[in-house]
Amino acid sequence: MLGLGALAGGVVPIAVDLTRKPTDAEIRAAGVKELAGRWRILTAGEIFPGRVEVRARDRFMKEMDPPAWTAVRAGIAPEASCAAAFDAALAKVLAKHGCRTALRATYLDGSGTLAATVGIAVMPDTRRASQAEGDFGATLGVHGVKERYGVRAVPVPGTAAAAFSDRRRRSFWLDTNGTPYLFFRSSGWLADRGGPPPAATDETFRFAGAALDRIAQTFAANADVCERRGVRC
Repeated sequence: MLGLGALAGGVVPIAVDLTRKPTDAEIRAAGVKELAGRWRILTAGEIFPGRVEVRARDRFMKEMDPPAWTAVRAGIAPEASCAAAFDAALAKVLAKHGCRTALRATYLDGSGTLAATVGIAVMPDTRRASQAEGDFGATLGVHGVKERYGVRAVPVPGTAAAAFSDRRRRSFWLDTNGTPYLFFRSSGWLADRGGPPPAATDETFRFAGAALDRIAQTFAANADVCERRGVRC
């Protein structure tokens, strides 16, 4: 009887724990964990959409305006080490702050004459992602990750992007969104030519910015943790 009583006494707390609602702290912790592991949960196609279109803002012709910028995915690269996916100087800083892996894909603009490789550096947590970003300027120079260093180009055989290479990169960019991820893009022309006029670079490669913005949004923290994939409250 004593043994049965002890057993019953142990079952009740377990049952209560399994049926109670999670605390706010537990929900926050689940949200942090989900966000850090989102790159494993999502499919490659969910991370890198096949097509991104951005329409000009025209309040009179919202549905009729053709896309102002279009980015078409040429291919997705296999997961790579941070050392292999980024220029050496940049990779060194990322490794210092614990970069785990790199995800990359290459996009073409609507004309098929411009290409961009977008890359995601998966960091251990938000704090170290922020530390890496802060270290870029001190280590690589104020404009290092926007003028000289970036994600390495991924050529895609059998497509117009087969000709894209590190040598043809002309524009570099870095985006952050307060998550354990850092977002990069390197863009250029597919035909050999001289360097572009500096004032025209950002506008010329707006398609690449549109693609990277969409990708970064996929990794933005959602408001309701309990509705995220893989989270049970």
